Amino acid sequence: MVSKYPLKDKPGRTMFVFERSGKFCGNIIKDHTDKEPAKLVFETERFDSIEALKEAYPPADEKKEQEA
Repeated sequence: MVSKYPLKDKPGRTMFVFERSGKFCGNIIKDHTDKEPAKLVFETERFDSIEALKEAYPPADEKKEQEA
């Protein structure tokens, strides 16, 4: 995992960014609650850079981004 960040347009969901074969893709995970565990919602297409992925799936707040 390269990094993770909460999504701007989808509260309660977190993007986990991975590098595979020189490309970057993300897994969108629905955050866990008291009643449900976290679960995979969507895997993005592959991007040439992390910046391109962040343009398509913007972070909620750059300060909250976490490096792996």
